[in-house]
Amino acid sequence: MIKLLHLADVHIGMENYGRVDPATGLSSRLQDFLDTLDEAVDRALADHVDLVVVAGDIYKTRDPTPTHQREFARRVIRLTREGIAVVLVAGNHDIPAASGRATSVDIFRVLELANVTVARTIDLLPIETRSGPIQIVSLPWLTRSAFLARDEYKNTSIEELMEVMVDLADKRLAEVAGRLDPSVPAALIGHAHVFGARVGAERLLTLGNDPMLNVNMVDRPNLDYVGLGHIHKHQVLATGTPSVVYAGSINRVDFSEEDETKGFVLAEIERGACRWEFVPVRARPFLTVRAETNGDDPTGDVQKAIFKAGKRVQGAVVRLQMVGTRARLRAINDQEVRVQLRDAYYLTPFQRQYTDDVRVQLAGADIQGRTPLDILDLYFQQRKSISPDRRAELLARASDLMTE
Repeated sequence: MIKLLHLADVHIGMENYGRVDPATGLSSRLQDFLDTLDEAVDRALADHVDLVVVAGDIYKTRDPTPTHQREFARRVIRLTREGIAVVLVAGNHDIPAASGRATSVDIFRVLELANVTVARTIDLLPIETRSGPIQIVSLPWLTRSAFLARDEYKNTSIEELMEVMVDLADKRLAEVAGRLDPSVPAALIGHAHVFGARVGAERLLTLGNDPMLNVNMVDRPNLDYVGLGHIHKHQVLATGTPSVVYAGSINRVDFSEEDETKGFVLAEIERGACRWEFVPVRARPFLTVRAETNGDDPTGDVQKAIFKAGKRVQGAVVRLQMVGTRARLRAINDQEVRVQLRDAYYLTPFQRQYTDDVRVQLAGADIQGRTPLDILDLYFQQRKSISPDRRAELLARASDLMTE
């Protein structure tokens, strides 16, 4: 039996909703993500797991700073020094736009660190652990750059290119899975968007840029476990053997993940069977406080809403939404409100929603509550001169710019 710890979407370097620590010059949010990563590493050491797999998106960007690389390397070395094997599968945030450039995790392969395996292609990886061998089918993020550089695909639309990529990946996965030794435990570890997955904050990072895989591409009968990354919400797409499991991200990225439980997966794998459990971590809480100002004391109405939230404010990233007429919201004493929220970890700018205003519209489309990329997509759709292919390209580029 092989004990495996599966985590994904670590996103070291995601520093929104944080402050700079004057002592170190580093974002306080960096420590949030490192703390939850440490929870996973500590559990791996305490439970004497045999293998840790990271299903992509180790860093926020494909060009992590030396500080971010140092911090992740420290955790990898903690594992390998205790005899734990580590497999790193490249995600979309780890892979550069140009096919010839190294991924952000290739350094581990170049250094030839003992017990560390890096996967940036679909492959069959025989991994030796202290409890015996396990076969890992690696499925890194599918990229378009290698195809766009080839003459036969230069005039291919984005949609057609996606179909080609997925079809070739399906054939390659079938070929690799066909080489599995039926006497040895096997798991697929991948970074991909599989049909049926419920999305969250990652939608803002990759809108218009996701190759979509059918679940049967990864749910193959000769596998014992399928561990995925890319979708930030922990979820199970298929049960049985194999189970198809998204570990989810290890910390919250924004308010779209406010109600999601973050963590990692512990699995015990043997040939033909797998038992697994989701292990929550102490991720930074996000909290939305919505205050309706209907009375004669708008400030008091807001304070009552905050009081109702109670201890959930403490240590949380807090978003305050104040709803009412323009006159009532103008009368609110922001300073008194901030005093009541002093125990919050971080306060976003106060949001005022005026009930006596006409909602902003874009050529008849209600944009209230939509994300910037949603609004940009609406704009492109209403510009008849922009083709669907061009729209997808522009949205992908806009997504890249918003994460740089």
